[in-house]
Amino acid sequence: MKKTILLLVFSIALSSSLFAQQDVDKKVEAYITRVESKITLTSEEKATLISLNTEHAKAGLEINDTYEKGSEELKAKRKENNKRYGKALKEAFGKERAKEIKMAAKKNKKGKKKKKKN
Repeated sequence: MKKTILLLVFSIALSSSLFAQQDVDKKVEAYITRVESKITLTSEEKATLISLNTEHAKAGLEINDTYEKGSEELKAKRKENNKRYGKALKEAFGKERAKEIKMAAKKNKKGKKKKKKN
């Protein structure tokens, strides 16, 4: 009986991590598709971008699971994770290409008004 319960608990833990991995993979694939729809990536750039974005998404998922929603600590950790990702992009692609990739990755937000610049 104990073995059955332990096996059940282990199975649930394993399946939840697999679902999280699938979620990360979907997010990364959507990100790559969005970037490729706006700029052309070489196969090397694509592979590098996939690995960097996967690492960033996994870290973000871990941060969200660890810290309480809406807390200042969560915001600080997310900001730190995003800075690390930005630095990694610059190191891998150079400042200009990293900027192009970031701009291409932005989602088009329909119905939003643009801010006026004075």
